[in-house]
Amino acid sequence: MQTVKFLKSVMDKCLFGINIVILTLLVVDVSWQVLSRYVAQSPSTFTDEAARFLMVWMSFLGGAYLFGNNGHLSVTSLRDMMPANAKKTVVAFTYALIVLFAVFVMIYGSQRLIGRTMGQPSPSLGIPMGVFYSILPISAVCIIYYMILNIIELFLGNGSANEDKKEGA
Repeated sequence: MQTVKFLKSVMDKCLFGINIVILTLLVVDVSWQVLSRYVAQSPSTFTDEAARFLMVWMSFLGGAYLFGNNGHLSVTSLRDMMPANAKKTVVAFTYALIVLFAVFVMIYGSQRLIGRTMGQPSPSLGIPMGVFYSILPISAVCIIYYMILNIIELFLGNGSANEDKKEGA
């Protein structure tokens, strides 16, 4: 069980650190955009697109982080009325559905999009759009990683990984 907690904490720290860097870049980017437009009277051409890219990447990586910490919004009233074994089964089934979504939609579904747009540069930055869209499979791998650890924790731990987080809140 300690291994699962350690593996989760490593991924938590990585995603949290990456999001801090992205947020810092976003603040610098938007500040530069405002300064160049209103102070220097010469608007920067790349800042709007960079801010959009950074925000999308931060959203997907932050979403993956929330999956790992069971921080996403959920309606649990029906599940909470179930007996402990049924509750565990429902939570495990939910985690399995999340993994299936991540695999089929976020990884498999995005591969064609990424492949088609690798040769298409973004308007201002000139970065291939496939690089921008590559956040889909990257965040999906993080989500799958967390869901596998959550399932292990659910069946090897003292209860639901979902319940542990909710009780502390």
